[in-house]
Amino acid sequence: MKRSFTFLLTLTISYAAQAQQQVDLSMAPGYANELYYSLEDGLIKAEPANNWDLAFATGAFDASIMINEARGVAVFKASDDINDWSNLDTTGMAQNRLHNSSMSWSLGALANLGTSHPDYGWGTYNVITHDLSGSRVFVLLLSDGSYKKLKIDMMSSMNQEFSFTFADLDGTNEKSKIISKSTYSDKNFVYYDIASETVIDREPESEDWDLVFRKYDLEIPAGPVTTLHYLVTGVQTNLGIGSSEVRGAVVTAADSANYPLTKTDISTIGSDWKSFNMTTFTYDIADSLSFFVSSNEGGVYHLIFTDFSGSSTGDLSFTQSPANAVGTENIEAPSIKMYPNPSSGTTTIALESGHNGWELKLSDLSGKILLAERIPSGAEQWRLELDRLPVGSYQLLLVGDRERHQMRLILTR
Repeated sequence: MKRSFTFLLTLTISYAAQAQQQVDLSMAPGYANELYYSLEDGLIKAEPANNWDLAFATGAFDASIMINEARGVAVFKASDDINDWSNLDTTGMAQNRLHNSSMSWSLGALANLGTSHPDYGWGTYNVITHDLSGSRVFVLLLSDGSYKKLKIDMMSSMNQEFSFTFADLDGTNEKSKIISKSTYSDKNFVYYDIASETVIDREPESEDWDLVFRKYDLEIPAGPVTTLHYLVTGVQTNLGIGSSEVRGAVVTAADSANYPLTKTDISTIGSDWKSFNMTTFTYDIADSLSFFVSSNEGGVYHLIFTDFSGSSTGDLSFTQSPANAVGTENIEAPSIKMYPNPSSGTTTIALESGHNGWELKLSDLSGKILLAERIPSGAEQWRLELDRLPVGSYQLLLVGDRERHQMRLILTR
């Protein structure tokens, strides 16, 4: 789920006539590098994994701020009142540790705290200016073991900037910085290193890559109300890239027509395609497991992992081939745009012509379905009248022949 105020999701499916390809990559010993990979063009960039602390989303209305958990960075909510900045009491903050979501780039650790509109975790949305103003104070634990207090002062809608301040816990060495979103609008995130006070331009352009091989935090249920967090090494998909998991089927016979792609979880491929064998002290590759993945250039590919060496070398291998989806060549799935969002009660869903219809469901954040409608084939616009619903955040789900789109709709007054 992408936490933003406007959504535009597009998927074009086409198929190239090419044979299965063997791919061998290396993240380097200790998984020192993150690998940005294109299904059409191969490895795009290997970037050091430990050269940043904070990452700021560049999307015009995206408020996500991530921390580099792979580097050992941790963040804690220290206060729900930004006015406590000068006299911060850190008692009990260890109970308020925050993590990046493994499912969405738009739910970085500092944004993952938010409950519903207008609360976006680190800040609150202003319905007049459309800015986000800082509302909480955080404490960062950096990879060198030092602590910094941190507040995000503002995300300016007009200037497309993040403003933030950090200092030692006693208030000394206070620094205020500005990050320009618009300067890096062709990337998903712009990165920042606290110690060197440096902006890091490390991502390839968004349209150039489909997958990133990296270490990330994974939340694992450990009981009815308890979860555990582990650092895992795996694969996550770029914004707008669809994926599906094929488990329990003969991988060579899997047909993508039976496994619709979804964009709601960037870790569909994830990390559990391998497991550590405590007898051989090597990694085993899961049997009968493969993945279908779309690409930025319009193709859909079938991925089968074949080898993983672990941290000693960081080497891994997989095969990729064009998806076998009989009868689906050259189908174009329509672009979907919802506006206005936030809405005061009426919103419009814009679609390209030529689709075969969509099932629409609107639910609250508990999953209760509040509205279910069928958008007929070929409809280019669909209007929703929602003025009877209370202010808050809702989930909008659209299900087509081969696609699912899940978006957040925000109602204001």
